[in-house]
Formats: sequence, C-alpha cells, structure tokens
Amino acid sequence: MSIKLRFMLSYIAVIILTGAFLTSAFFLGVCTLTGASPGQLYKSATLQRPLSTDEENAFLELKMMAKSTPDRLLEYQNFKLLEKSDVQIVVRKNDTIVYSSSDLSKKSLLVHQPDYELNNINMRGTIDNQGDFFRYIKFDYLYSDGSKGSVMVLQPENSYMEVLQKWGALIVGAILLFGVLVIGLLSYFVARSVIRPIVHLKEGAEKIEAGNLDFEMEEPKGKNEISTLIATFEKMRIRLKKSLEVQEQYENNRKELLSNISHDLKTPITSIVGYIEGIQDGVANTPEKQAKYLEIAHAKAKDMNALIDELFLFSKLDLHKEPFYFRNVDLNALLAQVAEESELSFAKANFELVIPEEKLVTVADRDKLKRVLENLIQNSMKYMDKAQANIRIQLEKRETDAIITIHDNGKGISDNGMKAIFDRFYREEVSRNSTTGGSGLGLSIAKQIVEEHGGEIWATSKLGIGTSVSIKLSLKKKEEDEA
Repeated sequence: MSIKLRFMLSYIAVIILTGAFLTSAFFLGVCTLTGASPGQLYKSATLQRPLSTDEENAFLELKMMAKSTPDRLLEYQNFKLLEKSDVQIVVRKNDTIVYSSSDLSKKSLLVHQPDYELNNINMRGTIDNQGDFFRYIKFDYLYSDGSKGSVMVLQPENSYMEVLQKWGALIVGAILLFGVLVIGLLSYFVARSVIRPIVHLKEGAEKIEAGNLDFEMEEPKGKNEISTLIATFEKMRIRLKKSLEVQEQYENNRKELLSNISHDLKTPITSIVGYIEGIQDGVANTPEKQAKYLEIAHAKAKDMNALIDELFLFSKLDLHKEPFYFRNVDLNALLAQVAEESELSFAKANFELVIPEEKLVTVADRDKLKRVLENLIQNSMKYMDKAQANIRIQLEKRETDAIITIHDNGKGISDNGMKAIFDRFYREEVSRNSTTGGSGLGLSIAKQIVEEHGGEIWATSKLGIGTSVSIKLSLKKKEEDEA
C-alpha cells in the first residue's frame, strides 16, 4: 500500500472515529444531565423531563395541602385517591418516612433521602431506591409543631438511564479516553510504518558519510514509496562501493604504472648512457667495438620507443580515443600471414597452422587484430622454457562464431596468474627482469581490442605443459556477403 493511500485512509478513519466518539459522548452527556432517554431528547427543551398529568396533579394537590393544612399529610387516608393513579408519593417528617407508595422501600429512602431546603430552590433531583433510580420533585414545609416535612413525587427511570445517571460521567470519560487511545494508536502505527524506514535510511546515510560502505540496507516489507527509495539507496550504496573499489584499484594501478614505467624506462636508458659513455671514454677503442656499442644502444632505444608506443596505445584505448577501421577480414589469410611472419621472426620455433578449408570472414580492424595475434605469439616465445618451442595457430568455426587459438608448450601460468593475466600492468615475472621485458600491458591491450570488436578472449594453462589463449569473433553472414 502506498504511503499516500495509507495516510489518506488513516485521516478518514481518524475523522470518522473522532466524529463517532464525540457524538456518543455528547448524547451520553445530554442524557446524563437531562435524565431523558435518547428517544425523548427531541421532546424536551429543558434540562428536566416534564411531569405526567397525574404526577403534576398529585404534586400540586400535595403542595397546596402542605401550605394550608400540613398536618393532614400525616393521615394515611389522604393518599388513597392518589395511589389509584400509580403516582409514586413520599411524605416525610424530620428523619421519618410518614408515607411511601407500596413498591418503595422506606429504609432505602431514608438512606438516600435529599436534604431539607425550606426555600425550595432545588426542588428536583435523583434518588436511589434499592438500586432503582427515580427522578423526584419535592416541596419542603413545616408542620404545626415546627417539625420539618417534605412531599415528593417520584418518576421511575429506564434501566439504562439509571446506569447513565450513576455512571454517566465515567462512561463519557471512558469513551473519550478510548477514542484518544484508538486515534493515538492508529496514528502511531501509521507514523511508525513511515518513520522507522526513514530512520533506517538516515542511519545508512550516516554510515556512508562516515565512509562505511560494508553494510546492507534491509528492505522493509510491502511495496511503497519508501521501500522503493531504500531499494534504490541500497543499489546506490553497492554501486558506490564498487566505484570506490575500482577507484582504489585504479590508484594502485597508477602507482604501479609509475613504478613499472620508471623501471622499464630506466633500464634501457641506463644501458644507452653506459654504451655511449664507453665510446666517449675510449673503452670502445676499435671500430668493431664502437659499432657494436652503437648497435646495442640503438636496439635499447628501439625497445624504449616500442614501450612508449604501447603505453600511448593503451592510454588511447582506455579513453576510447583510438580509432577503429572495420572492414571484411579473411581470417584464413590473416592467420596464414601471421604464421609466415612469425616463422621468419622466430626461426628456432616450430609453427603449426590449422585452418579450415571454408573461408571464414569477420568484420574487424585488420591491423589491430593482427597486432593482437602477434602479441600473443611474442608472449609465448618470451616465456618459453623448452629447447624446442612449438606454437600452434588454430582457426575453428562454431555456429556463427570463429575461434582463434594460440597454443604453446611453454612453462605455463600459475592459478593466481590466470586470474590476473588480462589485468593492466600485470606480469607473471614479478621481478620484471630485462630478459623477458614488456610493460605488462600486452594482454590488457589485446583484451580491449577484442572487446571493441564485440568478441571475447580467455586463456587456459597448465604449469609445465603450456598455455592456450582463445579469441571468439562473430562471423559475417553469407547473406551480407551476397548483399
């Protein structure tokens, strides 16, 4: 349920409950004050319920008798006619009940009798008679001997009105209290369902502000705006954590790059300076030695230039600023050319070319793809530890893809190395000695070039047996060739 709908329903419920509680309290309060039942409220405009005709006639007759001949009220026969009309009458003298209707308890009347008021200001009230409530109207007077006397006409009340008369104030208070509790609990649970997730979100934001990303945001139950917000916040935390991890890796790589560049550039520069100083100092004192020193210095300078070119290419590939020129490439012909040139470059190695009879064509940047293959062969020869190097260059067709595999019989790569060989600046030879050379960017550059072609590159290796590096490229469809 959405938060908007939840709040709307809670507001409607609060309004309805408040109206119901206030209406109930109002009617109960009015009933308590007036002594009227809810069905009789509209009949009475005063706070007291009117007397019936018989009750009014009986009260007026008793009142006139009390004013003119009060002692007659002590005689029982004077009430016989009044009793026939079912009017409840009570006559008292001081603290004695002189007369009461037959269904009234004198003992209970004595316990709950009202006080005397000869000024007759408060003539009406409520009296309890053995648990039954009665409305009374009384008139106080004096007997001839100076004793106090009263006449009362009683009106029986309904049973539920008796309860209201006795407990009305408590009932009204209880209803109001119950209403406040219900509305309070309703508001609390609605607010709790909103505030708790917000507090949870606040705690998560504070952890991120403190630099702590190693936690997980618990998504609340149900689907609403806040649960969606927390889920989005959790995705943001994960992405931020990964971004920081990548940034940290980039920073480590940058530091490693500076270290590796310093090492890889310093070595040839030191050699070049040494050989040139040898010529200057006369160490190379013959034309043959001078020529040899110059040849070595020239080779070191070429190595350094190749290293700088590789770093420059890697930088442009990493920034996606290296242009690619795609066209149809015959993979059979390309591999045949690479195998032929490699035999000339590495005369002592045995190269085996395995290609299908069917011509396989892909859309690629031929020069960059050729560079990847040459780089893989150079790596195989660079880390070769066998007297006889065997390199197999293989091309296979698999449904709509071509698989190119360069396999060697070198020393292989460790399990830890297999996890990182395509990482930038990684070299299996951690000492970075000058015999193997390289910047550790070759396979990383190869991976970037292959991925720019929409392909995949992977490697398998066994220590002491050899390494295989495979490249998958999409083949061009025959329909496209015909078109």
